[in-house]
Amino acid sequence: MTTVEELLGVPPGYPPWRIADMARRARALPTWLSTAQARGIPLTPAAQDLLDRERRRVKVLHETAELMAASHRVTVLKGIRIAAHLPAGVLRQSGDVDLAAAGEEAMWACVRDLMTRFEAVPQGVSVMRPPTPDGPIHYGVALKWPAEEPYADKPMGADVTTCAFAGNFDGVPIRAEPLADDDLCSVFAVAEERFQRKFRLKDLLDLLALAQGTEDRFGSALLDLIPAHAKALCLAPELLKLVTQAGDWVPVSPLWTEIAAALEPIAKEEKAVRRSGERPMHRLSFGLPLSSQPSGDSRAAIIERAGGDILTTPIGTCLLVDSPVVDADECAAALAFIGELR
Repeated sequence: MTTVEELLGVPPGYPPWRIADMARRARALPTWLSTAQARGIPLTPAAQDLLDRERRRVKVLHETAELMAASHRVTVLKGIRIAAHLPAGVLRQSGDVDLAAAGEEAMWACVRDLMTRFEAVPQGVSVMRPPTPDGPIHYGVALKWPAEEPYADKPMGADVTTCAFAGNFDGVPIRAEPLADDDLCSVFAVAEERFQRKFRLKDLLDLLALAQGTEDRFGSALLDLIPAHAKALCLAPELLKLVTQAGDWVPVSPLWTEIAAALEPIAKEEKAVRRSGERPMHRLSFGLPLSSQPSGDSRAAIIERAGGDILTTPIGTCLLVDSPVVDADECAAALAFIGELR
């Protein structure tokens, strides 16, 4: 129950209001409030309301993840899988649902389901085009819908992709298949977050929970399993960083100390491969929504065009761009083009 405060670096004797401020700045306030409540620290009415609302939010996201997994060919990444390892009463915050679909048609079916159930709005489509014409195209769709408190809280969301690990498009390739074991897959899904941003307290807490859970399940076999998967998934540098950063605040077990040591040469080798530029990389483009009219097909199609390719999908039509800044005239020309297509 004090792990969050250890990860925050709370000095001895700090009053609760100052710890709450540290947790807020670390984007971990609801999680800290849950540990404070579990230890009998009185919460103000506003803090209790925030915590209760966050618990309801997480409950809905967990239920949504399980429902999508039961209804479609998708695998749940992180989320409820990691929360199961936390002590009773400790809240694992959740911004959205992460789902890896077993193929493009499964992804679009899941996306359409979320749009129907929650009136979710697609934020755009990520298109990952292969380095060779015969390679697989991968897609991702980010969706948002209002939270219980729509003006004060972050929107609910879901990220649905056709690959479990998208990489960084700069040396780390797409690895489409999730690991069969949920706990091991979660370890590497947390490490993969480093390609999106710096590790946060939430990631360190996830690692500590998973480290204990996997050690309880696999024992010393982890010393072979983790490095082998890290090498295969090209994630040794990120996982080593995650374990080391967490261990700076909360000492990991002797077994995980050995695992970290075993990751060092693999991480060094992985960094050398990335620098060499030898791996063929997918090219990432973003789909700027132009129309919500479905294409009528179960798969997406790319229409090449001089002013920017057009992507037609089962949820609408997009202009494929490489930058978040798009010229207004380009958008107008693309809209005219899809009008002619219709």
